[in-house]
Amino acid sequence: MHRSKTGLALLLLLCVGASAPGCGGASVDREATFARLREAMTEELAQGDATTLEDHNQLVENVRDGNVFDGMRRFEVEEALGRGTECGPRPICSEHGFLATDWIYEVGQREGVPWGPTMVIGFDRQGIVEHVYTLTRR
Repeated sequence: MHRSKTGLALLLLLCVGASAPGCGGASVDREATFARLREAMTEELAQGDATTLEDHNQLVENVRDGNVFDGMRRFEVEEALGRGTECGPRPICSEHGFLATDWIYEVGQREGVPWGPTMVIGFDRQGIVEHVYTLTRR
């Protein structure tokens, strides 16, 4: 499968925004990023489609490294991406300091089953994003 022009443009935008000195994630177009994440979460990953899988891996890493969720509240994350799946007792959450009530997002699927990178979003007591962890599939 080929990389879409939109996907490449978004990745470039995220890379530039994340690497610009003193900019942090503030220069990233959140709306475009969230639109791409929503699309990627439901995108079917064909067996052997390393290109799309790598696009998804880079997307979640750029979201994390670009601090896209900085300052967002739980309801804002839900409005942007939909409600995540609660961590519950999952090892990926407990091993990385997340609470059972924090949210997991699977980015990509194969035959309706999550298949791609995983993103975990942790919230503080006030419901503000505190930290983001990603697990890529390479």
